[in-house]
Amino acid sequence: MQAERWNKIQALYDSAIALPPEKRAAFLEQECQADAGLRGEVQSLLAQQADSFLESAPLSAIKTLSPGTKLGNFEIVELIGRGGMGEVYRARDSRLKRDVAIKVLPAGLARDPDRIARFEREARAAGALNHPNIVAVYETGRDGDTHWIATELVAGEPLAKVLASRAFAVPKALNIATQIADGLAAAHAAGIVHRDLKPANIMVTRDGRVKILDFGLALRQRTSQDSTTLELTDEGVVLGTAGYMSPEQVRGETVDRRSDLFSFGVTLYEMLGGKRAFAGASSVEVMHAILKQEPPELPASVPAAVKQIVAHCLEKDPNNRFQSAKDLAFALKSSQVFSPQPAASKQRARPGWAAAALALAAMAGALWFWLSRPLPAPRVTGMVQITRDGRLKYGGDGTTLRGSAPPLISDGARLFYDAEYAPYQVSAKGGESLPFVPQTKGALLDISPDRSEFLVCRATGIGDGCELWAEPVLGGSPRSLGSLVVDEAIWSPDGQQLVYTRNGELHLASRDGTELRKLGAAPGRAFRPRWSHDGRSIRFSVSIGSGPTRLWQVLTDGTSLRRLFPEWNPSWTMCCGNWTPDGRYFLFEANQRLWAVREKGGFFQRAAGQPVELNTGLLAATNLLPSPDGKRVFFDGRQERNEFLRYDLKSGQFNLEFPGVSGSALEFSPDGKWIAYKSVPEGLLIRSAVDGSQRLQLTSSPMQVSMPHWSPDGRQIAFMGGPAGKPLRIFVVPSDGGAPRQVSNGEAGNYGDWDPSWSPDGTSLAFGATNDDLDSNGSIHVVDLRTNGVTTFPGSEGMWAPRWSPDGYLVAGLSAVSSHLVLYDIRTRKQTELFSGLSGFPSWSRDREWLYFFTPSEPRWRRVRMRDLKVELVDTVKNIALADWGWFAIAPNNSLITARNIGTDEIYALVWELP
Repeated sequence: MQAERWNKIQALYDSAIALPPEKRAAFLEQECQADAGLRGEVQSLLAQQADSFLESAPLSAIKTLSPGTKLGNFEIVELIGRGGMGEVYRARDSRLKRDVAIKVLPAGLARDPDRIARFEREARAAGALNHPNIVAVYETGRDGDTHWIATELVAGEPLAKVLASRAFAVPKALNIATQIADGLAAAHAAGIVHRDLKPANIMVTRDGRVKILDFGLALRQRTSQDSTTLELTDEGVVLGTAGYMSPEQVRGETVDRRSDLFSFGVTLYEMLGGKRAFAGASSVEVMHAILKQEPPELPASVPAAVKQIVAHCLEKDPNNRFQSAKDLAFALKSSQVFSPQPAASKQRARPGWAAAALALAAMAGALWFWLSRPLPAPRVTGMVQITRDGRLKYGGDGTTLRGSAPPLISDGARLFYDAEYAPYQVSAKGGESLPFVPQTKGALLDISPDRSEFLVCRATGIGDGCELWAEPVLGGSPRSLGSLVVDEAIWSPDGQQLVYTRNGELHLASRDGTELRKLGAAPGRAFRPRWSHDGRSIRFSVSIGSGPTRLWQVLTDGTSLRRLFPEWNPSWTMCCGNWTPDGRYFLFEANQRLWAVREKGGFFQRAAGQPVELNTGLLAATNLLPSPDGKRVFFDGRQERNEFLRYDLKSGQFNLEFPGVSGSALEFSPDGKWIAYKSVPEGLLIRSAVDGSQRLQLTSSPMQVSMPHWSPDGRQIAFMGGPAGKPLRIFVVPSDGGAPRQVSNGEAGNYGDWDPSWSPDGTSLAFGATNDDLDSNGSIHVVDLRTNGVTTFPGSEGMWAPRWSPDGYLVAGLSAVSSHLVLYDIRTRKQTELFSGLSGFPSWSRDREWLYFFTPSEPRWRRVRMRDLKVELVDTVKNIALADWGWFAIAPNNSLITARNIGTDEIYALVWELP
């Protein structure tokens, strides 16, 4: 850029900054009619000046949110910072009981479409990334005119604040720089260019970890795996922060990832030198220096190799810089093995034997340090989306595995999974999903250690477990593994044994299904067993009642039964663990996240004591599987959101109902004017008018609710619920608001009290247990709301999910073991089976003429005509991802209301490095 143009920019900037903000645009429009690029450059400088004002303004000059203000599921605690793109608050997540950071676009900018676009772009860009050195985005939202982003709360200080007082020692600067480079490499791999990398956007935690923030100017670029539209900068518009922009940014040209590497070089220079690489009395002078000048020489204490890295980053021509952040990170890591040599000692030389002894001692000390040093945590370097089929990843093909959905399985080249009751296969690198039907038409449980055979679970009868078969991967005849009936099973590392579960107990068998042996008594219902790498122990998940699932371990001789991580986040559900192929790390699920813990260090090293979180962000992660080569971790990643649909019985058509509402388990009030439903994903009880007005939240976190039902007079709503990890209870809450009242106390069994149903006179509630609770309390219980006394219906043993008929004489429900549809007559005290197949969600028509129900294994809606008990097919549900296992209910006009899952549910792979 010529000096003459710089002078023009400086003159226009000085004139515009002297004007009131509302008059600047008209001034520049008039002065720059023939040069839109010139106007854009000056406007960018003015925008930076506005940002700088917000960064330096006193808190009293900014309208802040008051403590206690609610934004979605978050409650504001305090203001902790502010910047050009918003204020940042500490807030409390009411669902997960954790502190988060909430970034809010200031009210004064909420009417600026450009600022809103930048704010939303930040959420999309950061939300697409998953890396330890990039701040994790949990949720985004808008409340009225308030736009906000919820992220992880980073306990530390901005790098800019730390640099304000001093330069860094070379080792510390290189450690921070390497982490920044790793984070950039992950962003670039996802096609994200930051475009505003600077010390103010880098946080350093108390333990030295780095987090890159603020993707408000981020640019999405096309990658080989990405077909999104390019979002390029208009040429002639300067975006970034003066002092940290690349030359191509200063010129208003289109930029790529190499621009971030220049900004990185400026930041690294500042860490090593204690001053800015490019200085000037104004932003215009700084930008001129970036284009035309070289930074001053770094101090002599900086090694030559490090100086060369900085110089390589600060090349004016992008083609002469590092071409990737990955290469930059490698160079930084390599440079850390070199350090300045200490000056030669001036002391009198020691005898040779003393020098040798000292040398040996030093070598021994160095060896001890090397062998006993704490191991670094695993590093996630990227995330790859494997499937793009949009199907819900759960459940089998009619074979219901007790405890969990069929696991992910890989033969190295392919990944096998179940989605919407059907098996599929996909390339382990990602791509199109194709149906995969085993010859035995069962659910895949495992693949043999030599990758030659599948272990298949073929149903013998609904709810009765399944038979084990070995089926060749490349074709051939399947073979039965004895007469075993199991819930799930897996081969040992040497392929000579099987561990399997049956009715919640662990057993061992030989490869051919013989030599059966019970493997000790689990402290609850055991599921998802996994062998250790050496075959000496087995880890498994244990469910006790409706409390949190735990991880346990037992040796294969049945001894040393113990619980894993007994003191680590005891309220969290932990389950479904698996070892890496080399046995060095154990991975598991907890709190919808993936965690890894080191199993064994070096000869002198201790195993890492605390699990390390692998994934952050919006995805709920389950069903993990380390890849056969150990370089990746596959998992099912889900973002939950529903929409309600109305099904018209006459036309057979679906129509969107209550648009914009994400929920499930909806029920209309008796007069048809109100609805109550469970919000998704929050799990709160919401009541509103049918037109969406007068919305009222009736419960709050940590209460999680399900299956709300209106009282006959419409004044109360019963539901089952409780805090996460606690047994479910039955509650009643006034429909116009008030404190919920608990009316049951575990009478139905260990798994909690389920599914309340009102008596026609509104004085009593019937409830039952879950079908997993098979103890002697498996009957229909009735609580009298006037006396709080609880009784049972004689002859209702083995029933659950009760639905009281409108006339009060019958109770529809499900059989505890097989979940067949049954009818209980209160007068005769007898049960009648209405449908001999897996059923769910029985619902009475208001005139009692029909009893509707759902058969999930097809899936279909059916109904029973009560005058002759004849079963009719209503419709087969096709091409709709029903939520909550096919939940539906009856609307006042006898149409059906259901919920469709419109969230995302795909399989991903974390790419990681294991120390």
